[in-house]
Amino acid sequence: MTKECILYDRSCIGCLECEKCDLDNTKECINCEKCLQQDSEFRTVKIKKFMEDRK
Repeated sequence: MTKECILYDRSCIGCLECEKCDLDNTKECINCEKCLQQDSEFRTVKIKKFMEDRK
């Protein structure tokens, strides 16, 4: 089973664009959350784990 790309409607091709910093695309995202600040034009959230409530 192939992994789905989280940015585009396609299978993952290993480009690692999803791992780049939104503020400086030459750097890897380290989850500093500076892109989430109110003054920023960027709004992103990186989900590490999704839990489903099963009843």
